[in-house]
Amino acid sequence: MSIKKYLITGGAGFIGSNLSGRLIQLGHEVVIVDNLSTGSRDNIPNKATFVNLDLCDPEFVNKLPRDKFDAVCHLAAQSSGPLSLEIPYADLQANAVSTLLLSRWCLKNRISRFIYASSMAVYGNPKSLPVTEDFKCEPVSYYGVSKLTSENLLRLAEDEGLSTTSFRMFSVYGPGQNLNNRNQGMMSIYLSYLLEGSILPVTGSFDRFRDFVYIDDVIDAWVNAIMKSKTPSKVYNLGSGIKTTVHDLIKLLIEELKLRKDYPIEEMKTKKSDQFGLHSDIKRARLDLNFNPKVTIEEGVNKVVQYYK
Repeated sequence: MSIKKYLITGGAGFIGSNLSGRLIQLGHEVVIVDNLSTGSRDNIPNKATFVNLDLCDPEFVNKLPRDKFDAVCHLAAQSSGPLSLEIPYADLQANAVSTLLLSRWCLKNRISRFIYASSMAVYGNPKSLPVTEDFKCEPVSYYGVSKLTSENLLRLAEDEGLSTTSFRMFSVYGPGQNLNNRNQGMMSIYLSYLLEGSILPVTGSFDRFRDFVYIDDVIDAWVNAIMKSKTPSKVYNLGSGIKTTVHDLIKLLIEELKLRKDYPIEEMKTKKSDQFGLHSDIKRARLDLNFNPKVTIEEGVNKVVQYYK
């Protein structure tokens, strides 16, 4: 196997650091670009090269390493739906504008491969489930709009010769999530309150649901896509294909933590940017990328709880 070199933005974050670690484990070279706003230096693998850059700065492309990269994996983002409602301009700049500038930089520097971290947020609240990649996208948050805008920008870059793949990731979870960040990640938010013994705030209905997919399964799909010069489709769902309600998730966490069944919970009003519930159809990723999620929600919750305990 020939050694390849990859640029990973957001590589100090949860998913980016796991991807970086896997690629290094496979013998490849990795350059991580991150501003450490939500990521951590502790997440960066020892063998990775780190560049501290803020992709919200339009001049960031002039400060990127001039190495010859085999692919760019763009995971840096403002990834909170509620925060995007408070700062829509900054959200658009962090997500869509950075994607535009980075894709143009790839074209200019003859980097042929671009893999993008999109989101289930692009779907909004679909009228039927599970969602396939062909569903009409009607985001209900500025975050979802910025992710969908990025996908469209990459579609245009594709016409100019950049080989792109966008992953619409559902609720990715696993050991290593930042429990101090309570603006994103339903499972990690709940777990942070439960571990400190605080009243658990739950926004919206207990019947709301998500499609939780374990980090190792997600990284499998990313690596399989990176190793291809082109994927048959430009967009893929990355989920488990299984829905888990808020009620069932809380029950699982409480049982794994061995807390009392009547743990105190505060019900909060839902927010405009909240999606009620959706889960994925992953046939396309199964067929094209051999994507086969192996970790069940029960196994995954056990792994996460043991890690943080």
